[in-house]
Amino acid sequence: MEATETLIENYGILASMSWNSNKWAGDPSKEDLGRSKYTYVQNKLHTHESLNFGHEIYPSEEDGYYIGYTPMLRKPPAFDKSSSVKIIFLSSSDYKNSNRKLIIGFYGNPEFGQEFPRLSKHRLFRKYDGGNIKALPEDIIYFDKPLVISNESVAKEGLLPEGKLISQRGFNYLNSDNVYTILLQAQSLNQQNHKLNAYVKNYPIRVAETKEQATSEDYYNAISDADADTLKGILELEKKMAKQTPEVRQRIASFIERGAISSKVKKLTGYKCLICDSLKENPYSFKKPNGDFYIETHHVEQVSTLNKGVLGINNLITVCANHHRQLHYGDSLLVERTATSFKFKIDGKTIKIDAIKIP
Repeated sequence: MEATETLIENYGILASMSWNSNKWAGDPSKEDLGRSKYTYVQNKLHTHESLNFGHEIYPSEEDGYYIGYTPMLRKPPAFDKSSSVKIIFLSSSDYKNSNRKLIIGFYGNPEFGQEFPRLSKHRLFRKYDGGNIKALPEDIIYFDKPLVISNESVAKEGLLPEGKLISQRGFNYLNSDNVYTILLQAQSLNQQNHKLNAYVKNYPIRVAETKEQATSEDYYNAISDADADTLKGILELEKKMAKQTPEVRQRIASFIERGAISSKVKKLTGYKCLICDSLKENPYSFKKPNGDFYIETHHVEQVSTLNKGVLGINNLITVCANHHRQLHYGDSLLVERTATSFKFKIDGKTIKIDAIKIP
């Protein structure tokens, strides 16, 4: 999985829970309750998380979801920070082994941020009557061999975002690369866990889908009330673009390249490929049904630079489809840019193109 292309911040959460000698599928022992690090558990002798990994034993709710709990999410996390979370890892401190920290398993594609009452019928549900996380049973995976973590290992092995330590009072956000690293290490310890193997195999696809969905949402939010048909509208888009990811910026650029300003630029250049024209080649492509020659527009300076005016007319040129692809993927280089012209080196030849101005 290419981290630079698919990295998603706050893709996962690492949250802790009390220790349970019955694998979080039944009542904890008296010793578990007495040695819990949580004051509530010590005082009440009760752990809401006792059935967190009993999803293959106890009934799910009518909607198909199984409910779990972590004390770290009693206070709902901020929506703007947690909206991309697709996995919640649950960890616990093994008091029987020097309080070593273990990742026990996870809830995939979880719902969280509120209290969920258990309405299904089971005698233990009278005692453990709800939680604050839920997922479909097929997306809940318990590690028979848990993953041991420490502040040293998370830093060395990239299990947490750079510079972060294991939270003692709350929870940690994980980026998509952190999540993948944890999954791979857990898989190496639990090689016969077929559910885990399938989840890890499909993980890059899951991340790509989440990335595409987030990019699309950000793009449509950015252009929902935007106007790419006027200079004022383009200036407003430039302001919005500063807060967007490179993928969204590129889509905004394409949005402009299809707008009325782009159409006006094409008309100003006579529907010619300015590169073909400079190379003394035929600058015209095929004719469209309306009689105009087919031509495309191109932002000379990359939109990702966020420089002022990068979305404006002075940064646009008209090019044929072939040269448009070459500018993006072929042997081409912008050698010089001034207020009035661009100088390119294409296939070893240096050409100069005047910047477009609206009369």
